[in-house]
Amino acid sequence: MKKLYFNGDFLPMTNEGDSFEALVVEDGVIAFTGTLEDARTFAADAEDVDLDGACLMPGIIDPHSHIAGSNQYVVAAQLENCKSFDEIVEAMRAFGEKNGIGPDSVIMGVSYDQNSLAEGKHPNRHVLDRVSTEIPCVAIHASSHMLVANTKLLELAGINAETVDPEGARYGREIDGVTPDGFCEEPNAMWPIFGQVQPRQKFDMDKMILQMQDVYLEHGITTCQEGATTADYAALFAGMAKKGLLKMDVVSYPMHGEDVDKILSDYAEFDSHEYTNHFRFGGLKMFFDGSPQGRTAWMTEPYAPGDEGEGYCGYGTISDDDAYDYMRKAIDGNHQLLAHTNGDAAADQYLRVYKRALEDSPNPNKHELHPVMVHCQTTRRDQYEQMSEIHMIPTIFTNHIWYWADVHLKNFGPERGSRVSAVRDALDFGLRPTFHTDCPVLRPNLFESVWCAVKRVTKNGVQLDESQKISVYEGLECITKNGAFQYGEEDRKGTLEVGKLADFCVVEHNPLKVDIDDLRDLKVLKTIKEGEIVWEA
Repeated sequence: MKKLYFNGDFLPMTNEGDSFEALVVEDGVIAFTGTLEDARTFAADAEDVDLDGACLMPGIIDPHSHIAGSNQYVVAAQLENCKSFDEIVEAMRAFGEKNGIGPDSVIMGVSYDQNSLAEGKHPNRHVLDRVSTEIPCVAIHASSHMLVANTKLLELAGINAETVDPEGARYGREIDGVTPDGFCEEPNAMWPIFGQVQPRQKFDMDKMILQMQDVYLEHGITTCQEGATTADYAALFAGMAKKGLLKMDVVSYPMHGEDVDKILSDYAEFDSHEYTNHFRFGGLKMFFDGSPQGRTAWMTEPYAPGDEGEGYCGYGTISDDDAYDYMRKAIDGNHQLLAHTNGDAAADQYLRVYKRALEDSPNPNKHELHPVMVHCQTTRRDQYEQMSEIHMIPTIFTNHIWYWADVHLKNFGPERGSRVSAVRDALDFGLRPTFHTDCPVLRPNLFESVWCAVKRVTKNGVQLDESQKISVYEGLECITKNGAFQYGEEDRKGTLEVGKLADFCVVEHNPLKVDIDDLRDLKVLKTIKEGEIVWEA
């Protein structure tokens, strides 16, 4: 059955100013774009779809997030609005009571930010012991790079005074310098906690995956990412695909530290550029540093003085040799590499080692892989220039401008802090940047990401470096056609053109015609995947 869309704004994202009057879909693919008169001639038997003045644009493409982590919006206490330790305790205690959580399960809270707390620091095990001493409790930081466990959970995870800090990570300590205080910083310190938490969370995953997808679909997203895939997550999403439960395309990246060869072998049918029931592996993932607001991003120049002492620059999480080996695994295996890189010292390492691995690899297609630098909060102009030389793509977490740039100004000073999320620099060097929200760090509202890049204003009303501002259209390219380019799917996604998939986002107003301050709250009315409505307001 053909469908003919008309009576609305069409934003094809082919070139600025392009539009048409009608669009026809047939068999999940765009079959026609043009005048309404010609559309009716082309598809006289089509079903009419009246947009009633709304705007139809390409489905939004999420270039980096963790859909597996979006379950936190369903299974955890939301702590983002907590302003004190007392409020964290109350929110987690109320969540546990409401859901009847007992000692065989776990009380989890997510998205606390020490920068917003009256105490001005992270909670510790003693704070969470006020939630419960019998039930394991964990509070996860807004960056997802840190967490706090209560005493019970530390005991279950076997973290004690004899536990040494893992490579590229650390455990907080009591005043005696040895007893763990419950704080765990960076993934290698967090995994033992998650190893206890996940088996205790018993869910109906078939039902939950539908709710997890809706977190994205309600924001107009038709392609999303699982950007740090463990063996368990690979099994989960492969199983969901085989059951036909995925309503959107999910691109998965097995992560460093896992047996990635086994993951790719066990689920070989998904290791392809083509999707199988909306799921595929897109490449491999690794980490180079931590969080700038958490003061663990690796910088070439020191942070403002803090508890760490003078000259503190954060730290890297992997050696050059280990990074090189993993990069060769990706490049030689013809896989795209994604690397978490916030600080400019981490970016230096990524660029330096990737260039060496690229030069040494015998893969004849190695220059077509388009490796991705994820987050890019403090990337310098010379680093964007190097990225251009090796066909690297920056995916930029522009929401930092609003949510954390006030902290960055404090941590890095006015010059470095004002340059965070330097999108204009990326465009100046001919790069095709993309935007992301690192969901579940933030909900995947990519219209807000565009707004942040256009306005460059912090929560406290500070205007950041205006030379890095971009236009709304340039921002929309970053969440549509550039996303398709990053995934190597330009031939089927990202613009409204004949022959491409009918992946659409129907929004209340044309984002190019609304007041800039209304852009971040633009209402999605429908999300359409291959011609079928998969979400509707």
